[in-house]
Amino acid sequence: MTIQGYLDKIEVLQSEKNKTTFSDNADVELCIQKIKNKTTELSFTLTEIFQKSNSKKTIINKDILKRFSNHLGLLFLEEQESGNVCFANSDEVRSEYKQSFKLINMLDYIYAFGHSTAFKESQKIIITSETDLFWKLAKIGSSLRERTIS
Repeated sequence: MTIQGYLDKIEVLQSEKNKTTFSDNADVELCIQKIKNKTTELSFTLTEIFQKSNSKKTIINKDILKRFSNHLGLLFLEEQESGNVCFANSDEVRSEYKQSFKLINMLDYIYAFGHSTAFKESQKIIITSETDLFWKLAKIGSSLRERTIS
């Protein structure tokens, strides 16, 4: 699946009214509840972060991406590095030690969040400041994405 295909799939979540049940559903709801209990959390809608260009491609709103990165306290890596010059950014590092995230990680977070009851009710994605919750949801979103490919 291409990034554009994944963006299109995420945008469809806005119009889905029924709640999809999947094996990690309880984990998603628990993570979202922990995030909602924080009163300092920021949020955005899918319409705010995804903007269509004239060529029907989806463009990511850089301001929200920066806000996401700042609030989370992780560096956003725009491009894949050639070679592994810094092990701290490797996919093999445990999530609690990671110092950065990539676009696919954020999209996986959004995709998992989009399957929650909270999203179905408010149509908003809450930005967590807790990296462990971010990585848990990103992992669940990745798992959901991979299931839809096969």
